[in-house]
Order: sequence, then C-alpha cells, then structure tokens
Amino acid sequence: MWRSPLGRRAVRPFLAALITLLSASSTPARAQTLPEGSRNFYVGFSLPMGRLAATMRKTVDNTAPHTLVPEPRRGQVFRDEVVGDGFAYGLAVNVGYRLPLSDAAYHLDGDVDVEWHGGTLEAQFAGAGASRERRQLGESWPDRWSVRKQRSYGATLRLGGSPGGLRVRDLSLYLMAGVRFTDTRLTSDYNGCFSPEPCEPHEFGSGTEDRDLDFLGWRSGFGMEKRVGQQLAVRVEASYSSHAREDWVTPFDEVGVTVDSSIDAYEVGLTLGVVRRF
Repeated sequence: MWRSPLGRRAVRPFLAALITLLSASSTPARAQTLPEGSRNFYVGFSLPMGRLAATMRKTVDNTAPHTLVPEPRRGQVFRDEVVGDGFAYGLAVNVGYRLPLSDAAYHLDGDVDVEWHGGTLEAQFAGAGASRERRQLGESWPDRWSVRKQRSYGATLRLGGSPGGLRVRDLSLYLMAGVRFTDTRLTSDYNGCFSPEPCEPHEFGSGTEDRDLDFLGWRSGFGMEKRVGQQLAVRVEASYSSHAREDWVTPFDEVGVTVDSSIDAYEVGLTLGVVRRF
C-alpha cells in the first residue's frame, strides 16, 4: 500500500512546465539570436554518488481477540525503529533543452534522465518484546534489513546564468529542482519462533523476504557548469533528495498477529557530469 504526503497530483504542474520547456524550440516567437557556440538541445552523462539514509519502523500488534500469542505478550503492541545509512553511486543519461533568458545571460534548462544505481544500505532492529531474545511469537524480532536502489527516472529544471565576470570565463551557476521515481528493493532477514509455545534458540525458524518499493521523491540543489568547447560542458552538482514514506501491512491471520511497517529515506549527493549541446 503506497501513501505519499506529496501526492501524484502535486507532480502534474512540474511535469507540465517541463514539457512546455522541452517543446519551446518549436515556437517561433521564442527564437533568439544566440552567441556563437551556444546550443539549445543537449545530451549528457553523469556519475552520481552520495550518502543514502533511511528510517525503518515496525509495529507488532497482538491485540486481536483470536490471537494465539500467549501471556505475557498477549494483548500487547511492540514497536521498534532503526536508522541506517550507506554509500550509493550510479550512472545516469539525460536529454534536455536550454531556453535562453535576458540576452542569453541567464537560462532555464529542462531535462529528463534515467539512472542506474549501485550500493546497499543495511541496518538491524534492536527488537522489542518480553523475552530475553525478543524472538518469540508476537514480539518484534531483531530482523536485519537492507535497501538497494535499482533504477530511477527523473525530470529536472535548472535556473541559472553567468552574471558579472563569469560569462567571460565560460562559467555559469544555477539552482535545480526536480521530481524522481525510484525502484527500490527491500530485503529482510528474520529469525524467530513461529509457535505459540516458547521456543529454544535452536528451534527458531529463519527466512528472507524481498519487497519492491516505488519511491516518489523531490530533489533540489545547486550546481556549476563550465564550457570546455563549442559544444561540451562539465557540470558539478550538490543535491538533497527526499523520498516519500512507504507503508505496508503484513497480516498473520493464522496466529492473530499484524505487523505494520514503514520506511522513509533521504539522500545527500554529489554529481559529476558532461553534456554535449546541439
């Protein structure tokens, strides 16, 4: 079950603005005389890297009237929370269009991109319950979990320019904001007692659960672009990405236990890239 405080409707105005920008070249009224070496359409490659952090929450509810969880855990709710972080990296390809503003001293860029990711975030719950191991039926077990970003798709606007002496140095500074959809794999490794009767450690069962999550998020930041030829430019960007919270419920009807889980994440990143203009 997916819940987002941002809402998919909030994305529509942003995408509409981007589509308008990318189609600007087909509107004769917007045509301008550009300086030599200036180009509008571009393609680029970049190497994003950063620190990914996530907060995972779990609530184990044993209050169902028909629960098989025995005393003293019967009728209780156990909550657990853990924060993990890890290094993330990737490779991205983007295509876009630049709309010159104010005699080309300033500009508005819009592009779309696809990004392939590497790196894994890992953490472990402390566990919550009445037993010493916190691994009996109805307790919040100390599961190990990991998050791996697989692929993401984004649309970004960049507003910047070359005021003062930056123009003669072929430098420009800009602010950026964008929306992203990220395919993520969450893996949980668990070990505990599945029986209403208390288990000894050697009687615990174990397993692995994989879950695919689709994060909606916003990315904002700033960057610098340096032209190194008539058509090539190098970019350096610093960004912050916030991913909307994901929630899901796992019912264990046969024993009368319900597990509510949620995860939210953010990322602080640095991107090095090159673009070629046409």
